[in-house]
Amino acid sequence: MAGSLFIVSRTKPGTYTYLKLVSDSEDVEIVLDRRELDRRGVLQRVTVERRNGDRRRRDVTADLVKSGWAMVRR
Repeated sequence: MAGSLFIVSRTKPGTYTYLKLVSDSEDVEIVLDRRELDRRGVLQRVTVERRNGDRRRRDVTADLVKSGWAMVRR
């Protein structure tokens, strides 16, 4: 499953549509960023952390804010 993943900011739906149109490679996947808010930011009672770590290998938030998209190699 080698290839590239393009993540496009929700604020740039035109960029998402354009990339979907021009992408003809099967090893490239284009997705719209689905993250809303960090759920841990909600004021709740603290519970024991069940996860061992963040599943994300690279934080692309800065790229999404700056350019509206980010590319990640798989």
